[in-house]
Amino acid sequence: MITTVPVTLCCIPNVIKTHKKITCSSSKAQTDQGKTSKTYESLDALNYLGLSRRNILSVASLASLSLAGSASAMFSPDLLKPCESLSQCRDTLAGIVKESEADPENSDNEGLEYFFDTEVKRLEKNKSFVESTRKAVTSGEGKFVQHIVVTVEDIDSAVDFWTKGMGMQVIRERSGEGLRTVFVAYGPETFKAETGGNFALELVESPAASPRSWVSPGGQLEYIQVAVGNVRLGALVESGAKVLYSYGYLELLAPGGLLVKQRVGVRRDPVELLAFKVKNIDAAVEYYEQALGMQVVERTPPLICTQEKKGGILGALGFADKTCNTPKFYPFAPSTPPGSVRLCYGESKDTVNILLIPQEENVSQKSGTIYQKLAILTNNTEKSAQNANTGGAEVAFVGAVPGIGTKVGALRDPNSYVLVFVDYEDFEKEQP
Repeated sequence: MITTVPVTLCCIPNVIKTHKKITCSSSKAQTDQGKTSKTYESLDALNYLGLSRRNILSVASLASLSLAGSASAMFSPDLLKPCESLSQCRDTLAGIVKESEADPENSDNEGLEYFFDTEVKRLEKNKSFVESTRKAVTSGEGKFVQHIVVTVEDIDSAVDFWTKGMGMQVIRERSGEGLRTVFVAYGPETFKAETGGNFALELVESPAASPRSWVSPGGQLEYIQVAVGNVRLGALVESGAKVLYSYGYLELLAPGGLLVKQRVGVRRDPVELLAFKVKNIDAAVEYYEQALGMQVVERTPPLICTQEKKGGILGALGFADKTCNTPKFYPFAPSTPPGSVRLCYGESKDTVNILLIPQEENVSQKSGTIYQKLAILTNNTEKSAQNANTGGAEVAFVGAVPGIGTKVGALRDPNSYVLVFVDYEDFEKEQP
């Protein structure tokens, strides 16, 4: 006899910690590996959407009962996946509600109803976001940080890491002149889809990419930070990640050397921020505000230390107490470096943020070749490039990209980071 609820309860902590499919057994319960695997995949989907532990347990119990043949015939483990459209989600929810009304004594549908109600609300919010952002960009009232271009030594290994390990999808591919390019994201890039408006990584294969030399102002990206509902450590290691830190959150080296920080959290788009070091933090913030039109959303105080001379004999011997305004420690999220400033377009919680970090004094760092450029959507590439051509920035190119036709305005900002303004309408033409 299969006892389902104890199995679910014993396995949930492990499912949340790793993506590996685990068979749990005890004196009360033993379950077939093939059946439990589907349940755990469903739990991954629930956890990704940020459901509470109580709701996960509720749906997990339903899933187990269904596998044992006791639940509603409408339930299927494959049903518990993020919806691809709002209409699909609403129809599914309506069917579940109708079945619950027909049989109010059957509580098996409670978890399903919560799941799809959460999905409907998520898609409604995303639909509102893409519509308002598209309107702001096309009218010239706003811009959008759309994708980052990074070079990788082995594009197949990089794609495995970002898809199988980090949970992204391959959105589109491009090839030509001996180069292969793959765009990966947590959903569609286009603003014409209800699930769209997602930030992308453009992976460009280049054997000359130099690992671990990317930490440099005036040259490269410091790290990328991602917030996901389910951290799959086993899948990350299997996909080529090197784990540097794993207490409360993860610090990983992606294949090729790019530093990635991953925490547990739920955002509209899991890609949370891009961190860059700059030589002069005040000048950099002024440029990003005035020339690029971003707004500051958070400032972390710089590290300041004071010394107070001890009393008595210890004081006479020169001993002193040192006190520093160390940033508050959050055990489940990466600490924000002292003196750094976070900026973005629009609402911070809905878009990718730019984190500017002051370079340490008297520290020389090499330029690397992993970071290539950051793409920003606009309705007028020429005007955007002209407005950004100030404070030591240098415009490099304005016009249509050869072979592609997309209108862009490319420049180096005062810290030598390459920024590219991309025409919104041409961007949409590139979408699959």
